[in-house]
Amino acid sequence: MVPNIVVLTDFSLAAERARAYAAVLAAPLDAELHLVHVFLPVPVVTEFGMVLPAKDEDYVPETCRCLRHVAETMPVPTTAEVLEADWPGAIVQAIEKYHPMLIVAGLTATNGFLDEWFSNRAASVTRQTGCPLLLVPEHLPDAALHQPRRLALAVEDRPFRLTPAARSVAPLLDGLDLDVVAVTVLSEAESPGGWDGLRATQHSGLAAGIARCGLHKVVGAQPGSGILEAVHDLEADLVALLDQGHGWAHKMFSGSVIDYVLRHTPVPVLLLSAHIPDPVAAPVETRAFIPVTH
Repeated sequence: MVPNIVVLTDFSLAAERARAYAAVLAAPLDAELHLVHVFLPVPVVTEFGMVLPAKDEDYVPETCRCLRHVAETMPVPTTAEVLEADWPGAIVQAIEKYHPMLIVAGLTATNGFLDEWFSNRAASVTRQTGCPLLLVPEHLPDAALHQPRRLALAVEDRPFRLTPAARSVAPLLDGLDLDVVAVTVLSEAESPGGWDGLRATQHSGLAAGIARCGLHKVVGAQPGSGILEAVHDLEADLVALLDQGHGWAHKMFSGSVIDYVLRHTPVPVLLLSAHIPDPVAAPVETRAFIPVTH
């Protein structure tokens, strides 16, 4: 079966970068790209209640024509379609139709939480569906449009398990023959550690050679800035983050390492759905009764 990559697209600079980068990833696997544009008229509130505005009858066919033209100019086999549905419904439709190993979308530069909410709604795809998501910065330079060589996988120093959906990206990573390096950010007191996170990475099933993965530590930095420091030090082409499914309340009140990296990353970001098991209490040690003799 031909591998599939879904590219969520509009006509923005970020979407153009995403399409170009997706084509680079697809080439070594002879994968097929599927350009998907989501359209739903936005409801407006009137004195009679909420209604849908009059639909532009030309929008969908004209957009389809434009996307088909873009697809014809792509260097790898590419299809194009417009899905008329709400955002979650359209993503589900695309996944059920194409069973992609990866979803790719552009990453628009933003300022603050509300801007991110409206500009980068694709960032929630992994949390909603479990499907691996690659976000490509809109200002990624042309010089970076090449097959990546090194992936920095950011992990905490504790066990984790990738979901089965996250591991669907493994054939792509194997086809790229990526050098994967586990990255962990530690405080000064934690600096001797990092090995629990490395062991979890080596047993994650993310790629064929992951068992030989090395560890890169960053000590004394905040998690988000420490991850990007590691990306720079390792000269990584990609950075991967584990998405544990935290919702909007977590982001608003506790902050988010993922959000920080997405705001500042110079390289594409791969989001992988993961489960961090609850700590298991150590069993209470029991000792045999030894009588005291005098």
